[in-house]
Amino acid sequence: MKLVLFCDYGVDDAAATCDVFRSKRYDEVDVVPVGGNVPKEIAFRNAKTLLSVLGVKEGVRLVDARKEAQPEEFLTLIHGDDGMGDLFPAADAPAVTVLDFSRWLDEAGKAPFDLLSLGPMTLPARLLARAVPERFVFMAGTIAEEPNFHGYEFNHALDRAAFSDCARFPHTAVTMDTCRDPLLNVQPAPLPGEGLMERIVNRARELTFRSGETGCYLWDDIAFKCLLHPDWFTCTRERDRDGNELTVAHYAYGKPYAEIVNT
Repeated sequence: MKLVLFCDYGVDDAAATCDVFRSKRYDEVDVVPVGGNVPKEIAFRNAKTLLSVLGVKEGVRLVDARKEAQPEEFLTLIHGDDGMGDLFPAADAPAVTVLDFSRWLDEAGKAPFDLLSLGPMTLPARLLARAVPERFVFMAGTIAEEPNFHGYEFNHALDRAAFSDCARFPHTAVTMDTCRDPLLNVQPAPLPGEGLMERIVNRARELTFRSGETGCYLWDDIAFKCLLHPDWFTCTRERDRDGNELTVAHYAYGKPYAEIVNT
């Protein structure tokens, strides 16, 4: 089975990507770095770095979307000076196939795939206009939680029209409401261990003290957990402030993030 993974490579995107390859759930993964937490050029650089650190080769393709118009910010206070927690030295291109986005889009959907969108929805909307995934999970949106960016959840705010377009397809929305479960908050104590996931999570935690955030949630990894373990979540139909009807996931597994981080 193939996974198409859109990431705007901040720290939580790095955690989610590590989790994807740790899980070995997918035989093929197309990684599409997009602008959002960081500019699109930095997202592409961070994806190359992370794939090099992970040492992944077989079944992995990197999609170069730098020519495509897309929204972007550079949230260094939250994600570090390099956008990915300043954990890794920049690496040369990993030993994976690199495809231009337009060429990749032309072939998209010829085989079944799952779609995981962890950034703004501009480019996922273009994919969905051509091909419908088997399962579609995104990290974006808010229902009852106080928004975190200009009255909206960050990924939603950066392209509200594309968010609405994507929400019309069958999906599971991992929203701010999903993630801000007390069991998923890692701010009170660092994770034990020196593994790659633990290093990334603990760096995300450290940065929340610098940025002044209340709580530390690995938003994007929680979205991948929802894709990997749908039985850990229940879903309700909710309507957001723009009138989008969302299938919102709610964490129901009952274990703290520290116990599920590598599960």
